[in-house]
Amino acid sequence: MIKNLNIVIAGLGTVGSSTIKLIESNKNIFLNRSGLRVNIVGVFAKNKSKTRNFRLKNYKWFNSYKDMIRQKNVNIVIELIGGAKGIARDICYETLKNKKNLITANKALLAHDGYKLAKLAEENKVKIGFEASVAGGVPVISTLKKSFKGIKINKITGILNGTSNYILTNMLEENNDFSTSLKKAQKLGYAEQNPEDDLNGLDTLHKIIILSEISFNKQIDIKKAVCSGIEKLTKEDIFFANKLGFRIKLLGIGCIEKKKIKLIVSPFLISKEKELSNVNKNLNAIIIDANKKNKTILVGEGAGGDPTSISVISDLINISSYENENMYGITYKDLKRVSISNNFSGDNSYFIRVKTYDKPGAIAAITTILKNFNISIKSLFQEQLNRKIFNVVILSHKCKKSSIDKAANKLNKCNFVKEKAIIMQVLHV
Repeated sequence: MIKNLNIVIAGLGTVGSSTIKLIESNKNIFLNRSGLRVNIVGVFAKNKSKTRNFRLKNYKWFNSYKDMIRQKNVNIVIELIGGAKGIARDICYETLKNKKNLITANKALLAHDGYKLAKLAEENKVKIGFEASVAGGVPVISTLKKSFKGIKINKITGILNGTSNYILTNMLEENNDFSTSLKKAQKLGYAEQNPEDDLNGLDTLHKIIILSEISFNKQIDIKKAVCSGIEKLTKEDIFFANKLGFRIKLLGIGCIEKKKIKLIVSPFLISKEKELSNVNKNLNAIIIDANKKNKTILVGEGAGGDPTSISVISDLINISSYENENMYGITYKDLKRVSISNNFSGDNSYFIRVKTYDKPGAIAAITTILKNFNISIKSLFQEQLNRKIFNVVILSHKCKKSSIDKAANKLNKCNFVKEKAIIMQVLHV
């Protein structure tokens, strides 16, 4: 039996345009495999005159998103504009209030308003699909909600930002500085012209919050979460980490420790022998640590129109096929608030790079400071940059994070230190 599925699309940028192209080219597959005839009954965007890679005149244009959503025959609204505020937020709320199913790739809005949207959807007996909000074409959300339903998840670790991962890979492979690698990423379409949220870790934070809320069935307050990105790293850090046998990756990590959610977004050093260290270019990867330390690893393209549009279509099929599926896999009433922490318990090893002026006793002073805070040194080497400046690079044995923080604060106040020390944790995954 053929079922008509009437959809409207708000946002006709890279992902929106790719979604329309994918629907156009796969109509027969939808019919044969799912019994669905997908009809696009309206489109909306900020700029009608913009050049696009599909025939806009084939679809009904709406100047008002409210008029588009309120059509009686609309089953699903797809929001692909993005942003935690403004018109994208209004479209999502308007959709649910009008008892329409919603599909969105809006990770910023979901990280801020996910609980409110879930509540509104349940009250109006409609569904929300958001596979495209995390890791592009990697089906991590459906995997967590379906394949791990009823299984305890201990930790989730991910390379969740293709822009940052491409930059770190390019700096290593081509020995480029940060700005050169960023420009190359922009030229290839992996980075926006304003990539601030990609580089400072905020994009990764949004995504790890979404994954953690599903994994641990908890309500997370983004205002209490912190993140750090890659914008302060240099090709020197990449070089020295490589020399020590590591790769640098920007990771989002979520786990539960002592009834608290631990969320960390930061660059980490990972051994070259570990899986995540070999996930390069613009790829994303997620490790799901479940049950008794069983690891499931998902890898794929994390951004771009084509992979992300596949996730949008996946949501279309799922919303049409499954009854009464709540946004997080459980009712919003069971999403309990939980305290949040930004530090793991236990001891860890750390990479420390200090750029110093060439003054007598500088290295002795650095090692003394570390010793005074019970930080022992596993390896130390230095590199002369010019006659006046050199780098001191240290890999510590396992120690407490509080000790590292105190030592860094002391180091940064020394008159022979040229700039703040770069410190990254070594992750054993």
